[in-house]
Amino acid sequence: MRNQYMAKVLVHNKVVTEDQIKAHWGEITDSMDIGQVLVRAGILKQSMYDKVLAFVQNLESKNAKPASAAPSSAPAASTAKVSASSATSATPAPVAKPASQPKEEPAIKIEGNSSLYGEASSSSVVIEKVEGLETTSMASVQVPIEDESVAEESENEVLPSQFAVATGEGKTIEAPDVLHPITSLAKIIAYARKFNVTDVYLYADRQITMRQSGVLFIASEKVLEKTHLMDRLSEAATGFADGYKIVVGRNFSKTFALPGVGRARISVTWNDVIPSISIRIIPMESIPLENLYLPEFCNQFATLNSGLVLIAGPSESGRSTTMTAFAECIAANRQVFIQTIEKPVERLLLNPNGSIAQREVGLHVRSGVAGIELAIRTGADVILFDHLESMEELSLLMQASNAGALVFAVASGNNIHALLSRLIMSVPSENRNAFACSLADQLKGVIVQHLIPVVQNQGLVVATESMKVTSAIAGMIRKGDVAQIVSAISGQKDQGVTLDESLQMCVDSGYIEGVEAWKRANDSRRFASYRKAK
Repeated sequence: MRNQYMAKVLVHNKVVTEDQIKAHWGEITDSMDIGQVLVRAGILKQSMYDKVLAFVQNLESKNAKPASAAPSSAPAASTAKVSASSATSATPAPVAKPASQPKEEPAIKIEGNSSLYGEASSSSVVIEKVEGLETTSMASVQVPIEDESVAEESENEVLPSQFAVATGEGKTIEAPDVLHPITSLAKIIAYARKFNVTDVYLYADRQITMRQSGVLFIASEKVLEKTHLMDRLSEAATGFADGYKIVVGRNFSKTFALPGVGRARISVTWNDVIPSISIRIIPMESIPLENLYLPEFCNQFATLNSGLVLIAGPSESGRSTTMTAFAECIAANRQVFIQTIEKPVERLLLNPNGSIAQREVGLHVRSGVAGIELAIRTGADVILFDHLESMEELSLLMQASNAGALVFAVASGNNIHALLSRLIMSVPSENRNAFACSLADQLKGVIVQHLIPVVQNQGLVVATESMKVTSAIAGMIRKGDVAQIVSAISGQKDQGVTLDESLQMCVDSGYIEGVEAWKRANDSRRFASYRKAK
C-alpha cells in the first residue's frame, strides 16, 4: 500500500502528475518505492520525498494497528475517514478494541494540501484500502468553494501588498511541435505565439482550441479533463501580480505573466466545479500607430494637447491596442507624463521622453474613479482609461480633459450613433442638456473599429467608423441630435469616414470578402449582392 498512498499524495498535491506516476510505475521494486524511482528520475526532490515518506509511514502505522485487532477471517480492506491536520506531527494511534466489540475505525489525521505541498486547504477525504493505484480514492480539494462569507470578505478586503506587474521576461520557452492535454500552460502560450494565435480555449471534454486570424482550429488530438484544467489554472495563478486566489465557482478575468512567454489575459467561468478557460494572448511588441491603417486624420489625435478621444468597438476588436499605439506615439515625440488606469493592465508601456505610471484597478487603485482622481491629482499630461463602465468615470475624464489633460478612453459601441446615444441617454433627463454641452466641448474625436479577417485567413484588418469633432458636429451633440452625425461624417471626407465607406474600401482593395462587409455594415443593403445564398 505504500506506493499507492505515496502516489496519491504526490498527485493530488500537485507535486508530480498522474502521467509521470504511470510512466515510472513499472520501475518499482521491493527495495525502491515510487518516490525513490521519481527521485532517481530527477522528477522529485529528495527533501520532498523525505517529507512525503514520513507522512505515508505515519498513515501506514495508523491503518495497521486497528486492522491487527480484527479477526483473521475479517477482510483486510476497510474505509478510514480522514480530516485535515499536520503531516509532520504524529498523533498517537488509538488503542485496539476487542474483536467482540467492533467500533468504527477512528479518524486518521492527514493533510491534503499543507504548507509542505502548497497552499493550505483542509478537507475531509476518504481512503479506500484497495490494491491498485487506479482504484485508490483520495479526493483532496485544491481550491476553496465559494460561499457568501468568502464573497463578502473579497468585497471589503484591502488592496494587495504586491504592486509590481510581472513582465513575463525570462529565457524564451521553445514552442512544442504537438500539444497534449498535459502540456504546460507556458508551452501552450509559446505555441500560440509561434503561430500568431490571438485566443486559446480550454474546456473540459474538448480538445485545445485556438483562434487564428478570426478562425477557430483544433490544436490537440486528445480532449482535456477536469484535472488538466485545474493544473493549468494552478500554473496561471503563479503569474498573478496581486496573489489572487482562485475560488471554485467564482468567475474572474485577470492578466498574468509566465517567465519566457510574456503576458496574457485569462477569463474563467465555472459550470458547477468545472472551469472553462479563455486566454487572450497579449502582444509582446508594440504596433506603430501608422501600421494600424487608421484614417489619416486620426493620427492628428496624437498631436492634441488636451481633449477627449473615445475608442470603441465590439469586444475583441483591438481597442486597447489602438489606445496604447496612440500612447507610444505621443511618448516618442513629446515629453509628457502618461498615466493609465486599466482593468487590468495588459501590455507594459515605455516612455523614453518622460515618465509613465500604469495603474491596475484592484491592484494599485480601488476603482476606476479612484484611478482617475489620482491621475488628476498627480498632474498627468495624458490619461489612458480602459474601459468605461459608468457615467461617473466619464464625467471625471471630461473634468481631466477640461483641466488640460489629453484623455483616451475605451468604450463599448458598434458605431458612433449607438455610442453617443447611449452616453447621452444614460444621464437623467434633468442633467442631459448640461452633459451634452460638456461632451460637445471636450470630445475631439471618436474611433469605432472592427477587426475583420483578411481573405484566405492571412490576418486581420481594421475597418473603422471615425470622425474628428468639428463645430458642426459639436452643435449636433449639444442638441442631442446624434442621428444626423452619420450624414455629417459622409459630407466631410477628410475629417470623417463611415463604417460602410471603410468596409467598401476594404472590399475594393481586396482585403476582405464582400460577405464580411455585409455582416457588419450599418446599411446591409449596400452589400446585399455579396450575401451568400442559403
